[in-house]
Amino acid sequence: MRAIYAGSFSPPTLGHLDIIRRAAALFDEVVVAVLSQSEKTYLFSLEKRREMLARVTGELPNVRVVADTGMLVELARRVGADVILRGIRDASDLPLEMQMATANRSIGGLDTVFLVCSPSYSLLSSSIVRDCARHGAPIEGMVPAQIVNDIYAACAKAPDSKRSV
Repeated sequence: MRAIYAGSFSPPTLGHLDIIRRAAALFDEVVVAVLSQSEKTYLFSLEKRREMLARVTGELPNVRVVADTGMLVELARRVGADVILRGIRDASDLPLEMQMATANRSIGGLDTVFLVCSPSYSLLSSSIVRDCARHGAPIEGMVPAQIVNDIYAACAKAPDSKRSV
């Protein structure tokens, strides 16, 4: 069975990686889909986000990372996904996730499988990582070690950065 796990991953966190690793143990293949929406601004380009995720999941033989700017259900069809995988941090994630799951089922005929994140990552988000990095705070316990320098470098170039390089 092939699952597709999609997000903006801007940047990828240890919480994302936890879900990916656990999913890799449950599914024959996990396609990690880095998505981009035209109305959002990202710290990293779509390709850079894809490259970082490929780097941090490289040791997982049944994980493949792709990038796309279209609808998730269309991409899921193209990659042959059987289910959509979503990570849930806490109960406040459920209403929106359920709404998206219902829409994806209606539009694309795909069921959504939810994995609850490990408790140690339940309060972690990409926006917290970005904010900490912009202020020079340590992010080593929040993101994979392989991408820490990428994040600090990008935040040093961000217009609202207070971090000196």
